Amino acid sequence: MNYETIIPISQHIPANRQGAKRHYGIHPYFTRRPFNVVRDYILQYSNQGDTIIDPFGGSGVTAIEAFLENRIGIQNDINPLANFIASGIVELTKITVDDIQENLSIIEHNCKKILIELYANNHKEIDYNEYSVALPENIQLPSNSDVDRYYKLFTPRQLISLAILKDHIDKIENPSIKHVFLLAWSSTLARINKTFISTKGRAETRGGSSIFSIYRYNIAKEVVE
Repeated sequence: MNYETIIPISQHIPANRQGAKRHYGIHPYFTRRPFNVVRDYILQYSNQGDTIIDPFGGSGVTAIEAFLENRIGIQNDINPLANFIASGIVELTKITVDDIQENLSIIEHNCKKILIELYANNHKEIDYNEYSVALPENIQLPSNSDVDRYYKLFTPRQLISLAILKDHIDKIENPSIKHVFLLAWSSTLARINKTFISTKGRAETRGGSSIFSIYRYNIAKEVVE
């Protein structure tokens, strides 16, 4: 191709960061690009049926916008979390709302009572061995973290509750449905932990985890459970 024939985008494209819940409402991620800016570049420099590849794809904005504009999107990233989020969004095209509602009802039936009882107990001393669920390895955290071990990123109730939910999600047999529920669980995990910092002047549940904003495990001064 003669690059002199490529017409650049000369006008400013205002970033519409909240306009597509498929990117900005599903799961937090680092340095996510505005979907509408990416889409305009795809429309400017490709035709329907073309292949669009993003080797540093992050959570999949480029590949998904390519798909939505009748292109072939190829996603890759060195971070497994990025590919997990992008593929989870793709899996939504393989299931129905009825699939989600049916499996959500099963999880609610199996988990709701024990989670309510867990949060009704205001004492903080919880014996993890009382609950027959698998917990992740209590790994050492990076030296710039506010705490030294993984479990300390959560209150005991948070950690056990998340483990209970994941245990029942893992029992879902359909791989597409399971992936979507794991995506929802992972998004919940990003909010239910001691690094979640509330936005000043808004409801305490509005905010985000410090790992996605200042790139380290910073414990909130006031933990939101």
